[in-house]
Amino acid sequence: MTIKEVEQELGIPRATIRFYEKEKLISPTRTENDYRDYSREDVTILKKIIVLRKIGISVSDIKELLNGEVSLSELVEKNILQLEEQIKELEGALRISKEMQSKGEEITTFDEDYYLEEIGREEKAGNKFLDITSDILKYEKKVIFEQFDIADNTGNLRYGKVEAFFKSLVLCICMGITMYLIQDRKVENFIYGFTLPFVYIISHSIVGLPLHFFGKKYPKAAERIRKTGLNVCVIIVIALAILGFTSQFWAE
Repeated sequence: MTIKEVEQELGIPRATIRFYEKEKLISPTRTENDYRDYSREDVTILKKIIVLRKIGISVSDIKELLNGEVSLSELVEKNILQLEEQIKELEGALRISKEMQSKGEEITTFDEDYYLEEIGREEKAGNKFLDITSDILKYEKKVIFEQFDIADNTGNLRYGKVEAFFKSLVLCICMGITMYLIQDRKVENFIYGFTLPFVYIISHSIVGLPLHFFGKKYPKAAERIRKTGLNVCVIIVIALAILGFTSQFWAE
């Protein structure tokens, strides 16, 4: 079967099918013209993957399942526990949301202190709400993926996890080799260049993290500030590279 036929039968985009292939979940053969040829077994596995993904099981867990490293019953039990945890979080959020709706709350007038106290009381009683620290983790992950060109601006991965890791590693190595060659070919210069991409990302995060939250209320203003911040980050990295080069030059 061609990828178009599989796409039509399963109702999922070919990018998703190729992603699962890159993750080694399926291994279609190749025709003489180097086109992918999907077997009925490949389609069956894809159907199983779709079911497991739709109930919340991760790609990494599915890979372990297909490799025989874990049983389906173990994954299902783990998934049930995770879903029950999510339900607990949603129940608290749902109750507060319904209370706000019944009172006809508006952003300019609702009593934030009252609701924070309500949430605090329920959390002390063992009830759960969404963990907002995940916003920071999602932001940092988005920054790293975008800067290394691992994901597009919507957060969708361009490559599989392994391929993305190696592409990032190659970028850092190239930076390290560049600094090693243009200076005096010392190991410390390679390490200096290798870490430059991370300096850029950290600088970007320092500027961008507050904007991540500010932008939810004032998206246009945040976007203008973000662009300015990106330019500042670029200048910082370039300045560090020039500083490293000139200090080595004067030392000679």
